[in-house]
This record gives sequence, structure tokens and C-alpha cells, in this order.
Amino acid sequence: MDTFDAAKKLAELLKKKKYGIVLLEGEMGAGKTTLVSVATKHLVPNARPSSPTFTLINQYADNIYHIDLYRIKDESELYNIGFYEILADKNIVFIEWPQNAPSAELKLKAHFIVTILIANERTRRVTIENSGN
Repeated sequence: MDTFDAAKKLAELLKKKKYGIVLLEGEMGAGKTTLVSVATKHLVPNARPSSPTFTLINQYADNIYHIDLYRIKDESELYNIGFYEILADKNIVFIEWPQNAPSAELKLKAHFIVTILIANERTRRVTIENSGN
């Protein structure tokens, strides 16, 4: 499945569920932020998604968050940005670089795991795994 089809499918799954933690896995430049942007536009048409690389957290609606853990070094940073509070509520949360979270617990809480593989310069292969949570 390509990025745009995957984003639309993910948005449909999240609309039905009304909340969900989505872990986004893929190397730098794979299209994680693009997928979140397209999915968010399907959920909130007037949203203006952007990369949270420097802000760490972007909020697109009352319950839609986009978090980038690329620069996280230790768990105290997660507490400082309100990460655990966001996860505790019934929100839609897209998390880039989940492997940088100090706790393996994050994968256990995930509702969806999205993996993006770079096939070539123009093509991505995206899989969406429903974790059953």
C-alpha cells in the first residue's frame, strides 16, 4: 500500500475507534510526517499538520496529537512535555521514532503500528498492523 492509501485507511480506522495510539516506524525520509499529515487532513480537513521535530508535540484538534521522539534522550523529557498525560486520555496520537522512548511499554499500549519502507526514491511500502488494543 502506498503512503496516501495507507493514510486514508488509517484515518478511517481511527474515525471508527475515535482514539488510538499510532506508532510510526521507518527510516529518516521514509514519509512518516507525510503519512500523518494526510491522515490528519482526513480526520480534520481544516488542520495544518507540520513536523514536530523541534516542537516535539503538535496538536491539530482537541484530541489529535503528533509527537516526534527523535531528539528525546531520557524519560524526564517525556514527563516535561506531558507525553504520558496525552497517552492516558482517549486521544488520537501519532508517534514518530517510538523506539526512542525509554520504556518498551509504549509498544504494548499501541493500537496501530505503521511501518514505512523505502522501495525506491519515489515509492514507499506501508503496512498497518492492528495490535488488537
